[in-house]
Amino acid sequence: MSGVVVVHGGAGVMRSLAGEQELAYREGLRAAAAAGRDALAQGADALEAAVVAVRSMEDSGVFNAGLGSCLDQDARYSLDASLMRGHDRAAGGVGAVTATYRAIDLCRSILDEGRHVLLVGPGADRRAQALGLPPLPDPPADKLATHAELQTKAQRVEDLGSVGRPDDDGAGDVGSDTVGAVVLDELGRCAAANSTGGLWLKLPGRVGDSALVGAGLFACDELGGAACTTGIGERMIRALTAKLACDALAQGASAQEAAEHAIADLERRFGPDSGGVIVVDGQGGVGAALNTRGMGRAVARVGDDAIPVAVWPDEGW
Repeated sequence: MSGVVVVHGGAGVMRSLAGEQELAYREGLRAAAAAGRDALAQGADALEAAVVAVRSMEDSGVFNAGLGSCLDQDARYSLDASLMRGHDRAAGGVGAVTATYRAIDLCRSILDEGRHVLLVGPGADRRAQALGLPPLPDPPADKLATHAELQTKAQRVEDLGSVGRPDDDGAGDVGSDTVGAVVLDELGRCAAANSTGGLWLKLPGRVGDSALVGAGLFACDELGGAACTTGIGERMIRALTAKLACDALAQGASAQEAAEHAIADLERRFGPDSGGVIVVDGQGGVGAALNTRGMGRAVARVGDDAIPVAVWPDEGW
């Protein structure tokens, strides 16, 4: 069996995604999928390839993760991430991290140690510092300007919680959501990883689905694959969207059918503009579904130089 890597770059309104910005977004997806594929080709297992792919997106500054993360209500970074291995359900997650932009490496440390599954806030920050992970820089001027603009808007709307979400009708140039990867290696083992800056203007201390096993991701060889979500985290948490997709695989669904099933459930419960999901199954099949205006996704296979990339719902990939 040849390995396969699927990545997503977040779901959202994406009204401002065009021109050079869209080219950079697509290239970031392509580079992440290629990095994961190349890791597999060099002997990495599914878990390491998932980490490599997500780390690529954290480092790029193009996505709402790592160096490209959005700002919370206090104009600070606050990152969530998680990682899961399919053959033994080992997992590591972090929430409200402020000490490093390499949140996925922090998750890997937690998973490898095996003592805990989830660390948040100051405890996660202390671990990041002890590991010597690179710190988050101060927010740049353009990001602070976006924060100020959204703060002004938030004072004029009744629902503060909608600012910057995939269902925010008035969203400006606020980019996309969580990044993630699902991987199957040559031994037929799967893994999933994700990382995010969360929502613009979120309350300090807010932790979304990206830190939570079952909601933001799930990987289980026994169930037949792995899934990773993006969108409105509070909805994913309430629906356990990633686990639902994997349960569909266990019932015989293909990767694409499992992705569509999970998003149909999300829309039935909470309506449109909720998010998207990527899925890989135990035979190397891949799937993606969304009910937002867009969701970047790319797939790379060991032994194949082609890396199809798509952003819009009707775009083949």
